[in-house]
Amino acid sequence: MEFVDLINQIVAAEQNASQLVQEVQNREAGLDQDLERETADLRERYMARAKRRVGIVEETETAQAQEEIARLDQRLSESLEALNRAYESHREEWVNTLLARIVGGTP
Repeated sequence: MEFVDLINQIVAAEQNASQLVQEVQNREAGLDQDLERETADLRERYMARAKRRVGIVEETETAQAQEEIARLDQRLSESLEALNRAYESHREEWVNTLLARIVGGTP
């Protein structure tokens, strides 16, 4: 009987070892899945944060560009007004000068 008991103990130990190996493999697979989920979650959060930051930068850049365009439009408007004023005040003189240059006379 001792020999049979010894074999039974060996078989039981082998079954326990197999069960432990299976549990470890299951835990490892679970850890891999958890790691993949966490990695995907981190990636998703990072991308969302990056998109928010890009949106903020775009808004800021757009606002600054609109302000610069408004300043340039104002300068253009002021320059056109100054040119129109100069034209109105010097029109006769400029017309006479151009005519004289074209026909070869002195203004």
